[in-house]
Amino acid sequence: MYTKTEILNIAKQQLALDYNCQLADFEKEGNTITLNKLLEGRRITENDGCFLKIITIGSNAIMSANEKIIPWLETTIVNRNANWLFDYDNLRIIDNKLREFGHEIDRVPHFYLPNPVTCEVNPITTIKWFEKQEILQFRGDRRFQEAFVFDENAPDVLGVAAYDGDTIMGMAGASEDSKTLYQMGIDVLPEYRGKGIGANLVALLKQELLKRGKIVFYGTSLSHILSKNVAINAGFFPAWAELYSRKLNN
Repeated sequence: MYTKTEILNIAKQQLALDYNCQLADFEKEGNTITLNKLLEGRRITENDGCFLKIITIGSNAIMSANEKIIPWLETTIVNRNANWLFDYDNLRIIDNKLREFGHEIDRVPHFYLPNPVTCEVNPITTIKWFEKQEILQFRGDRRFQEAFVFDENAPDVLGVAAYDGDTIMGMAGASEDSKTLYQMGIDVLPEYRGKGIGANLVALLKQELLKRGKIVFYGTSLSHILSKNVAINAGFFPAWAELYSRKLNN
């Protein structure tokens, strides 16, 4: 079983590929600016190769950017305190500058990693596991758009469902975003929410993946308090936040 430090280090090794930086950059004092290169082994997301992306982890930030905006980052942003970098006053400044280049801030999601020092979790409902090929039956099922992504760059590899008789109440799924990091999603049908089903499924999936030697992370938006509570109740801890840009729609 992994330790919390080992889980963080594995995540940082992947994030270093994603942000074209050195592992040591996450530990040093001060922020780092890198050129946004598309390295082999990176996580391939819808924001792949975006004009600017920033990650805050620990007490510093890595800013991976297009060369056109790097001089401005060096003079205006790099020395700002990473702990408050995603406060609105900073986001407004960054967004205004991005717009000069035809881009804007897209999302600022928060991410969680599994705490391995948790009690063994048991199902609170009848459950069923779905391996990679079995997941394909849910393609196009709008009930489980968060659990399964059906993306060739991040194939769905494992799912677990909670049942009320023959009815699925909720589903958690994991996708292989990279060789070292899997991402998790959860859907609970409206009539079954508020019963702890989401947190139980997420905890069961996390537990099973750790047993298989896989590290899974959980992402959500800043304002999605219910989703954050699911992560916390399922035994995850806050690990990092990211900012992505996108092209302006003209």
